[in-house]
Amino acid sequence: MTVLLDTNVIMDALQERQPFDVEAKEILLRAQNGEFDCYFTANAATDIFYLYCKARDLKSARQVLSFLLATYKIVSVTHEDCISAMSIPIEDFEDALVVVCAKKVEANYIISRDEKFLRDDSPVKVIEPKDYIKKLVEK
Repeated sequence: MTVLLDTNVIMDALQERQPFDVEAKEILLRAQNGEFDCYFTANAATDIFYLYCKARDLKSARQVLSFLLATYKIVSVTHEDCISAMSIPIEDFEDALVVVCAKKVEANYIISRDEKFLRDDSPVKVIEPKDYIKKLVEK
């Protein structure tokens, strides 16, 4: 199985945003243990670095991003991906771009806590962390 993580899930784990951090950390750990392939977008990497640096410091942000890059997979974002995202009927361009990237890696799910994204009509199923964990348990 393959998933693409939305930035909010990764930041929940990194910044220990309660109560969401427990499920986010479990997903990251399960992916790290090889239970499924886990991706995030290249633009999420820049957002994560910026947010973590702002909350902590440059050295910590570099360490965290180095760990994420060594542990999980990155989906590149190209000019063509941006054009494709414009044609997806999702108002939020960033969410549409996440969908394009998820399709590119043939992800089964996009894991997100973004309530609007969860309601959007996406060609790749958008699922909350708790619901994805339930699916793993049911396996």
